Amino acid sequence: MDDRASSIPTRTIRCSRPRRGPSFNFRTLDGFEWNTVELGISDLSPALEDLRLLHLSDLHLRHHWRRELDEVIRRTNEHPPDVILFTGDFVDDKRDHRPAVPILERFVRQLKSRHGMYATLGNHDGDLLAARLPGMGVRVIIHQRVIVPMGGSAVELIGFPGPDRRDLNEDFVHALPARAAGVPRIILGHYPDLIRAAAGLAADLYLAGHTHGGQICLPNEFPIIRHDTLPRRLCKGAHDFRGTCLLVSRGLGFTTIPLRIFCPGEVIEIVLKKLTIDPLSH
Repeated sequence: MDDRASSIPTRTIRCSRPRRGPSFNFRTLDGFEWNTVELGISDLSPALEDLRLLHLSDLHLRHHWRRELDEVIRRTNEHPPDVILFTGDFVDDKRDHRPAVPILERFVRQLKSRHGMYATLGNHDGDLLAARLPGMGVRVIIHQRVIVPMGGSAVELIGFPGPDRRDLNEDFVHALPARAAGVPRIILGHYPDLIRAAAGLAADLYLAGHTHGGQICLPNEFPIIRHDTLPRRLCKGAHDFRGTCLLVSRGLGFTTIPLRIFCPGEVIEIVLKKLTIDPLSH
């Protein structure tokens, strides 16, 4: 048995979807959802109780400003989260990210957080975008492990790749130390199915995007296309995946065609809680 998994805390997932977004979006994400996931961890440090993480994914920005971005900025800054975490596809054009850079910079520079912004990249971003993001206040942590101090405790962030899922460095994964007791371990990985590579890491939370929740779904929100190898039901939402909370955002953008059907965009707010109830459920 991998000694990194020798002390695994108990976890719970509780999801809140206050309202359902529109069944149809064209060119705009007006009416996007602001959803909450409460993650209970049995060994959570008291200093991290009610810590708030904001998960943003798959913006797919182009050369023009979208009005829903103003709403994201407003709601974020009304009550700034402790950390903002991005899981890739900041821009849409795979060949040339430059037209979208002014829009991306205008957006992220207005976001407020108490302890910074961290990101991995998506398959639309390309390697060159990574050099621009630090100048906007976003730290890219692909194949990096970062300890973020927070009020007498800390959160551990681990970055998995994009732009290409095949870039995953298994030596990096195998060299990661054991999860420290009381310190939440969070993995940022654009691709949901790379969670399989996290086996043995005892991660509390794996954040991903990429699938857009299907983008075009059946009336029951069942995805038609997911671009991922996990079971179709896992291409959006919160799930227990072998003891880790897998959280896949539907994202806040479009690709290929500017259309969403029965699959509204979303922002996800994650709140950490000291677990006092029964083992992992959702």
